[in-house]
Amino acid sequence: MSQYRAIIFDLGNVVINFSFDNIFNHWANVTGVSAHELKRRFDYDEMFCRFERGEIDSTRFRKHVLARLRIEMSNAEFDEGWNTIYLDVVPGIERILRNLRRSVRLIALTNTNELHAQTWKSRYASVLQHFEKVFCSHEIKSRKPEPRAYEIVLSYLNLNPHEVIFLDDNPEFVSAASRVHITGILVGSLEQLINELNRHGICSP
Repeated sequence: MSQYRAIIFDLGNVVINFSFDNIFNHWANVTGVSAHELKRRFDYDEMFCRFERGEIDSTRFRKHVLARLRIEMSNAEFDEGWNTIYLDVVPGIERILRNLRRSVRLIALTNTNELHAQTWKSRYASVLQHFEKVFCSHEIKSRKPEPRAYEIVLSYLNLNPHEVIFLDDNPEFVSAASRVHITGILVGSLEQLINELNRHGICSP
């Protein structure tokens, strides 16, 4: 029998496909500034991190981004572009989740923000129902790779870190999980994910 009793999933590009390029393409159509230039000007800076921690609201974040990009648009145009990030559910992942939940607890831990959450929580409600709980960075006031984000989830699970697996497509976030003694697995594809879980004694047909 596997030692693992819970799996923590990242959402983006593990459960739900997304692309930040969609945002820049949309804003380019609105402003006339090229998507390439908007992407060059954008920065995942401390204000971005603060937005993901819920430390600033959407009004302040919009103002910051528009100033950095040196463009103007309405709140509605900003938000519409900001939420084009989301694509389809990763093909095959829902079947995997459905099977896994029979033997282990499934939790999600995602870096997100109040604007994005309004979209994905409703759009992907069907696949999200497989998770016992979804932890959002802007709600728990901490984001990956900060140790506290993982510790909050561990506290909720009330499990030893060695009983938990963490799945993410970001190497930095996987390494951070390992530093708090959670078994981290870097996800590159669904097939590789399945093979890794099987290697750890978790069957996911």
